Parts: sequence; C-alpha cells; structure tokens
Amino acid sequence: MIPDDPRSPKIVLGVDGSEPARPALEWAAAEVRRTQRPLDIVFALPMPLLVMSEGPTRPSATEQLRSHGEEVLAQAAARVRDLAPDARVRTFLEMDDPASALLERSGHEDLLVVGSRGLGALRVAVTGSTAVRLAARAHCPVVVVPAEWSRTDRPGRIVVGVDGSEVSRPALRFAFGRAREDGVPLVVVHSWEMVTPFAPEAMIASGWTPPEEMLEERSAEMISTMFAELGEETEGVDVSVLRTRVSPVEALAAEGEKSDMVVVGSRGRGGIRGLFLGSVSQGVLHRSTVPVVVLPHHAEDPEDTPWAGGGH
Repeated sequence: MIPDDPRSPKIVLGVDGSEPARPALEWAAAEVRRTQRPLDIVFALPMPLLVMSEGPTRPSATEQLRSHGEEVLAQAAARVRDLAPDARVRTFLEMDDPASALLERSGHEDLLVVGSRGLGALRVAVTGSTAVRLAARAHCPVVVVPAEWSRTDRPGRIVVGVDGSEVSRPALRFAFGRAREDGVPLVVVHSWEMVTPFAPEAMIASGWTPPEEMLEERSAEMISTMFAELGEETEGVDVSVLRTRVSPVEALAAEGEKSDMVVVGSRGRGGIRGLFLGSVSQGVLHRSTVPVVVLPHHAEDPEDTPWAGGGH
C-alpha cells in the first residue's frame, strides 16, 4: 500500500474476483493512466448481520474467507500494475456489503467503478444490486462497466442524456468535459414520449396530429439554455443533438452501441420505491453494452468537483 492523502481525488474500484468483473478493472486501470489518480481497490465480505440479545452484530470472517479476499485483492492490484505500471494502488478488505463498503471509501471528489454483474431485472427488483444502490446513493460519479465490454475497436464518442432537469445538468457538464479531454465527439440525446388518455392511433384517425413542431421548439430551447449555462465549458467539443420520440432508455442504449460511454443523471431514488418504479438511469444500466457513468443527485457542488471537467 502507498500512503496517499485520503482527501485527494481518487478512483475507487470494487472487485469480487469474477470474470464478469474483469472489464471494470481494466476500465479503472485505463482511467488511472489517463488521470494519474491513485486507485483504491475494495473487496467486501458481506458477513450476515445477527440480531443478538445484546444488539446486532456481525460474525468474524473465517481465515479461509479472509485469505480468499486478500488473494483477490493481490491479483487485482497486480493486474492494474500490469496495465498501468505507475499506478498508486491501495487495497482494502472490508467486512460489509459491497455497496456500503464502496460508499464508505469514497467521497464527492472521487470516481466509483464497478461491474454490472447481477443486474438482472428480477434480482434488482427483489434485492437490488451494488451498481444500482451506488447510483442512487453515491456522492460522486459511478461508472458501471458491463461484462461484455472491451476496449478494442471503440468508435470514439460519448453520449449523454438530458431532460432539462437539475439532475441532467451535472451529466451534461461531465460529458462535455470528458469529450473535450478525450478529443471525441459528443452526442446529446433528448427524447420524449407523448402520453395521451386515448390510443394515439385512434386520435390520429379522428384528425388529431401530434404537435411535433412545438415539441421540437421546446427541445431546442431547453438544450440551448443548458448549453448557455455551461458557457465556455462547451467550447472545443464537436457536439451534435439527437431529438427523438422513442423512450429515453431505448435512445441512449442504441446510441451507446456506437459510442465509448453513456452518461446519465440519477434521481437518487433509493430504497424500495426506487427499485420498483425504476428510472432512465436504471434502464440504461440494464441495456447498455458500454460503460455507463451515472452522475449523482447527491453531489455537494458539481461545479467545484474535479470530475466536473471530465475526471481530472
């Protein structure tokens, strides 16, 4: 371990030793090379919480479990150093569930990286997942790297979803900063679905036509306002805007297939309500084949954080 200043911006990587988690490790190693940030690697042993007469307690992990955790951490650190020889790496074995352990190790200036293992719809609806819980509760950006992701043959562009809300503003700022640093194009996606009390086909047959021109104008005005708020942060970026009536999840997933990453905001709806109602960010996490960066709803001040410019 290297004694870095714990207050300095860092990357925090969650590992479990599985093959599906390997792409997240490789993405984190590439981010270490890009930013020169230190890397904290966390392996969590979620020991069950027992309710005793004297109060709740967690049993101690067996020596075998601890040995396994230390081995996973050692292998992960060695792999990172293979990919990023100058990496400053620390490892942590935590007796806690993965999401809580990663949240405890991260601050609002950091970047959290995890794999998407266990993001099946039933699993998320019933028990949640590390990635979804982090996206809802973190105070810093959370990068979720799918198991099928590979760095080879990437087209070199970034996609960000916006809706004009306060939630999407940090996402747009992050996406512009990252696109500028990487020298890649940025695609800003705004989509809407028109909800009517009657079947759209029946309304169209009766002579009603969707107000496409009005919706386009409002979309253009909203995006123009968001760009103006960023000011000089939009300069130096090749940016295009995609407006569509398909669902936000479908639009972002489709554009993501032709990109390096997808950036979205999080409404931070943790707990049971968030798990069952879902959100665009959760939908994109399920569908995306490229890394998804979820910008936190709970950030202290996005304009003052080092990741507001893309990650430095």
